[in-house]
Amino acid sequence: MAYAPMYETWRILEEGTSIDVLLDLGHGEDFPLRTHPWFLGVRLPMARANDDGLPGAEEEHRLNLVENRIREVIREREGLYVGRRTGGSNRDLVFYMKAKPRGLEDRIRVSVGTEILFISRDDKKWQAYGSMLPGASEWRQIEDRKLVEGVLDLGAMEEALHAVIHRVQTPLPKGAVALERLFEKLEFTDIRTTGSGKKLVVEGTQHTTMEVEPIHRVSWILQNKAPQARGTYLGWSAEPVFEMEEEEPFAADSEEAADELLAILESMAASPTE
Repeated sequence: MAYAPMYETWRILEEGTSIDVLLDLGHGEDFPLRTHPWFLGVRLPMARANDDGLPGAEEEHRLNLVENRIREVIREREGLYVGRRTGGSNRDLVFYMKAKPRGLEDRIRVSVGTEILFISRDDKKWQAYGSMLPGASEWRQIEDRKLVEGVLDLGAMEEALHAVIHRVQTPLPKGAVALERLFEKLEFTDIRTTGSGKKLVVEGTQHTTMEVEPIHRVSWILQNKAPQARGTYLGWSAEPVFEMEEEEPFAADSEEAADELLAILESMAASPTE
């Protein structure tokens, strides 16, 4: 299969630290590349980080300028840029080279004129790249991020309260009941079950800002737990809201909701299925 760049971004937590990951998933099916067996990591310490270790707008702009210059220098050596990690007051750039780079570190330091740290090692199996690939939760977050960006691109106000409609399909009437109870625990509104036979769809509305974190917290629980009710999470949708609401309702804790669903599903397992 011919290579085509496919950059995706998501956020992870490592020991309580938020890390924004950007990775070219275009290599996901054909790595490791034998032509580029040498790993090169370049660390850019932030000049000014927020309290959470992530850059503000001004620092993000500075990091992008420095990163772009470094990528130009490494491209001249036929190096491959595969991604980066930003967080903990640093930005780490990840490259793969055809051979151990010689004189490249000094060339980069002269070119960008800022403090930089390097790590260089043989990595024929592309273990560094493989360790950065997204898991199931990250894939869900990638999808949520795209949906959020789609709503915001329509001109929606990020801080405004949106009606986010989540849908889960299940073939079991008892599964639909369990899911409705979960939706209630999450303090969804307009909860209802539609469809018939083995295609029952439970839907409910989450009231939240148009931000990835609160939406993903709920969507991941539904995707992860729905199979225990023989269900499949179908995703969510929302109409854009262009102005702020005066009041926002209290949002239930999603972890407690997950525990509630487990208890409901365990009770279902003890009774005959319809």
